[in-house]
Amino acid sequence: MTGIRGALAALTAVPLVLLAACDSGGGAPASRGTAETGRPHSGPMIKEAWSALGGGRSRLEVRAVERHRDRSVLRLYVTNPERDPKMYSFATSVAGSAFGQLHFTLVDPVGHKAYGPLYDRGGEGNTVGSDLRFTMVRPGVRYEAVLAFPRLPESVRAVTVVTPTTAGEFTGVPVIDGKGEGGPTAPVVDDATPPSPGATVAFKTREQQGDASGRTYDLYGLTEGEVQSTSTSASEQTIGLRTDVLFAFDKATLSARAKAILDQVANETRAKADPAKPPILITGHTDGKGTPGYNMPLSQRRADVVLKELQARLGTAYQYKAEGKGETEPVAKEGGTDDEEARRRNRRVEISYQIKQQATETTSTTETVPLDKPGTGTGAPAAFHPDGPTVASRTAEIGRIPGQKRRIDVKPFYRDGAYLVAVFEITNAGSQDLLPTDSYMGDNGSYGRFGAFSVIDPATNTAYRGVRMGPTEEVGVNLRFVDPGWAIFRTEPGTANRGFFYVPAPPPSVKAVTFDAGPFGKIPNVPIR
Repeated sequence: MTGIRGALAALTAVPLVLLAACDSGGGAPASRGTAETGRPHSGPMIKEAWSALGGGRSRLEVRAVERHRDRSVLRLYVTNPERDPKMYSFATSVAGSAFGQLHFTLVDPVGHKAYGPLYDRGGEGNTVGSDLRFTMVRPGVRYEAVLAFPRLPESVRAVTVVTPTTAGEFTGVPVIDGKGEGGPTAPVVDDATPPSPGATVAFKTREQQGDASGRTYDLYGLTEGEVQSTSTSASEQTIGLRTDVLFAFDKATLSARAKAILDQVANETRAKADPAKPPILITGHTDGKGTPGYNMPLSQRRADVVLKELQARLGTAYQYKAEGKGETEPVAKEGGTDDEEARRRNRRVEISYQIKQQATETTSTTETVPLDKPGTGTGAPAAFHPDGPTVASRTAEIGRIPGQKRRIDVKPFYRDGAYLVAVFEITNAGSQDLLPTDSYMGDNGSYGRFGAFSVIDPATNTAYRGVRMGPTEEVGVNLRFVDPGWAIFRTEPGTANRGFFYVPAPPPSVKAVTFDAGPFGKIPNVPIR
């Protein structure tokens, strides 16, 4: 969203993450599904959640996403399991509440897409559906809420719902044909007559103002190795080759090792690039050292050399284009504590192309998907997935105030379509409140709320990074990842916050991975279940 509403929300949002079992009190446990089957869950999907902005604890139940004529509608229920009425908000900032900005997301883990809510007034107004700002939720009453999204394709049979609360992700939510207009099915709450415990009522809905618009994002998976990084969506791929490997310092002459690397890149490009959708684009980049007058020509010369080598290997069936960007498009923020690593990542030559598509049928959808590659396959969407037992724990002092101690408890990871979901809890193990703005983004913040974390395949040493929603934006400001995003965490001693993030899935043969938990260190042998 743009305009004043988006700007205020960005300024006042306080990021971080999610609830743990020790905070959920005596509420009912989440319903259990059969996560290993990959089939959408058929029973109620329930999680405990804390809301943002000082709201209370509530129980969230997701039933389905309904496909209507011009929109999709998420239908969920909120129950207050405590003894007293509580204010509950799905907004994650004061400005977001005032403007009705709700960061729910629907993720299609097979089609590599994500969908944001519909906003009226052509996308600049409020969310379409229930009025879910600050709402008084009475104990024991079940409140129905609806929220509109862009219409999902007919092929999509199940999605993951990412909530802006401590509940996190709801996998395996069925997509069904909706009836009627997609409004509430329960009686709308009457302020004059408070509902009794056990009743099911509906939140009031907003009156839509003008046309509604919502955003649809391609999902981009990123893998990184010693020689190259690869960013892949359903339709395009970018291979970033380290110029430190390809070229000598400040030179545009290929090294002996570069020829073998370009042989491999050419083979992969031949198998995947679509010659009917030209060109193959080769782009040279430098780090921020040196002047623009020096960096721009150097990056162009290196791009020209790589183009010549690829053309010699691939022939005239493809069209090619080379350009130099100098230091203008970094992928890592330079000048931080790991400045040399950031500069090394920025020194690269990227090969980008549109991917050939082939028809592939899965248990959830029939669609066109790219040829096989980690993170782009067509694994089934996960069923509703409760967290497993703790498989590893680490404790570290983290934060700007001495003595801030935290413990991370790692849960088994699991696959959701083309992606792997990393799940963990972080507990305040110290004696004082944490700062509400503390996070685990790393120095450059370009990989989402848990940008300092990654998943590593121990056999190949390939690192799998957070899945991005949409194309790359300016370094340090792209916060659209499949993770808790805008959700707010608890800061008191003894409280634990549930975290998760999506990465491209390693090949199916990989049954355990190393979890690089940033300041907590590397944790080996985390099982995939």
